[in-house]
Amino acid sequence: ITMPIVDVDALIREDEENIGTGIPKRFAHSFDVDLGINNAGTWEEMDDGGLIWRLGLHSPGAYGMKVLFNTYWLPEGAELYVFSKDEDMSIGPYTHEQNHADGKFGIPLVKSDYIVVEYYQPNNINGAPQININKVFHAYQDILDFYEEPNRDRYCGDNVVCSSANAYEDQVNSVVKLTMGGYMCSGALINNTSQDLTPYVLTAYHCVEPESPGEHNYFTFYFNYESSSCSGSSGSQNNSETGSYLRASKNGNSSDVALLEMDDDPASWWDPYFAGWSKTSSNPQVSAGIHHPNGGIKKISFDYGDTWYGCGWYGSNSHWCADFDHGGTAGGSSGSPLFNTDKRIIGQLSGCFVIGGNDCSDGCGLDDNAYGKFSTSWNGGSSSSRLKDWLDPVNTGQTTLDGTYDGGNIVYGC
Repeated sequence: ITMPIVDVDALIREDEENIGTGIPKRFAHSFDVDLGINNAGTWEEMDDGGLIWRLGLHSPGAYGMKVLFNTYWLPEGAELYVFSKDEDMSIGPYTHEQNHADGKFGIPLVKSDYIVVEYYQPNNINGAPQININKVFHAYQDILDFYEEPNRDRYCGDNVVCSSANAYEDQVNSVVKLTMGGYMCSGALINNTSQDLTPYVLTAYHCVEPESPGEHNYFTFYFNYESSSCSGSSGSQNNSETGSYLRASKNGNSSDVALLEMDDDPASWWDPYFAGWSKTSSNPQVSAGIHHPNGGIKKISFDYGDTWYGCGWYGSNSHWCADFDHGGTAGGSSGSPLFNTDKRIIGQLSGCFVIGGNDCSDGCGLDDNAYGKFSTSWNGGSSSSRLKDWLDPVNTGQTTLDGTYDGGNIVYGC
């Protein structure tokens, strides 16, 4: 099945007009489709009696493609793969373990403008699969550096493997790149007082809002998307998981926060760090922000112990605002964590705060950055509008918490 031609120039013009409007950075165009095992693709019976169903999807000129399933149910023992027809990339197998109560499922981006969805059912398996695709995404920006665009975002901070970031290795390991449908942001794994390694990810509400279908979603979390060298410009996209639940949020009129709980635990060999936090409301001294500017590799921006002050985004005094001494932010950095000098999260990025007519549309500038206050996000009218219930489930009343890798040992920030 071939998708219609995408007018990339028009999309880019639209993206430029949306800068500074509170819309997260877009990287893909979506097509609404209705394609599944009952109306598309081909079936083949294998010599051993097994069955294979294949569907080819072509979107000319795409850097990568992905699909969303509005119906997904696999019998135990069956497998589903998605692979590029001409490039060397395959994801899967997906199995019955990805069956969800809402019947929906999403996948990461695959390098190609021609992908194949393949379902395999051995001959000893009973049960009819349910597979239907309702969206096909055409990536018109190369956010995973499949084709290694050089020198992107070199002014948005240092690569996180540079020696300047050595003291922040733990915090770096907490930060993830987040794709939501056709949009991209940043986020961070965050610890809770039970120390039970629940995979909570802190990000911004404006990242979640455009593509959230409800409580359960098919966002993809990319861990360790970073360069292997201080001067590198690309990284591996292999460490990813898809799917999460929206646990709590406050919109842009407040602290612009969202707390997601991943469907599955991140693999231990990814070295996931559950960052600490501070909910104190005193003006903080800031050390660093860690993020994925423009969806690129992970960067770190520094503020050398300067005091940040309360400011308004849409709400009154809901954010911490200032500029970094070294580096900055850009589209795709939204939702990323801000760390105080004790290396605890004190907020998540809403965006560039334009004052005095200054233009921050190119990102990475010297204008103020606005981070939703963790202290404001802590309380709310119900569990769905506050962090307290999720990050202090045993009601300890702690104002600060340090991070951990294993739940048994605290990794002190200071």
